[in-house]
Amino acid sequence: MPLPLGFMIIGVQKGGTTALSHFLAQHPDIGMATTKEVHLFDAPDFDPAWSVAEINERYQPYFLGMEQRLILGEATPIYIAWQEIIPEIKRYNPQLKVIVLLRDPVERALSQYAMEFVRNNEARPLWLALLLEGARLLRDKSRAPLGARRCHSYRTRGEYVEQLEHLRRYFPDSQILVIDNSELIGQHDQTLVRVYDFLGVPVVDLPASERVFSGDYDRARYPMCRWLLGCWYRFANRRLKSLLSDMGYSPNWPWLR
Repeated sequence: MPLPLGFMIIGVQKGGTTALSHFLAQHPDIGMATTKEVHLFDAPDFDPAWSVAEINERYQPYFLGMEQRLILGEATPIYIAWQEIIPEIKRYNPQLKVIVLLRDPVERALSQYAMEFVRNNEARPLWLALLLEGARLLRDKSRAPLGARRCHSYRTRGEYVEQLEHLRRYFPDSQILVIDNSELIGQHDQTLVRVYDFLGVPVVDLPASERVFSGDYDRARYPMCRWLLGCWYRFANRRLKSLLSDMGYSPNWPWLR
């Protein structure tokens, strides 16, 4: 079995990771975990003392029957959001290739809020949830399944520049691929070819573009919160564009111009 894993899709939540996982799973040389989000490294019982062999033993049930695939991977988008996970995946496989899908952080935050509200993990109105976010995260730093770090990190998860800066401290740019959700949607074939090339697998019949999963929320709602979030991210996005340029990208994404 070709363990350890050769790649991970590590973020971002609500950024299109389900769709990318679905498309990659159709490639004959790529083995995607049978559970889309394994949540191994962020599990409440994860032990940093686990050896690589012990981690592989926990991964093995998700890749049964994939022994002949050239490369195995999984997608757990919370990995990039929790800084303590990055050195652990580096220790697990220093040659790991990591894929990061980004999305307009304002839309990402609203989509997460809508998801948590529908799941009954959030009862407060959006404006109050955003106002309380810092206090919630400060008060609850646990890995609990319904803890604040997982469910109430609406604004924080959109601070991409800090996440990518931290990622680059452990992985060289040659092992990092950054994609925007708009590219996966609007340039489907070209984007998949980029991913195949990054993973070192041949280009085969490309899966057709389709809407794999999209949480529904009213994009006309919350005009004031939307404006305030836009103001919050404005300067961070400028830093993000500079960082991406330093990594060799020329992003022309609608939200990062």
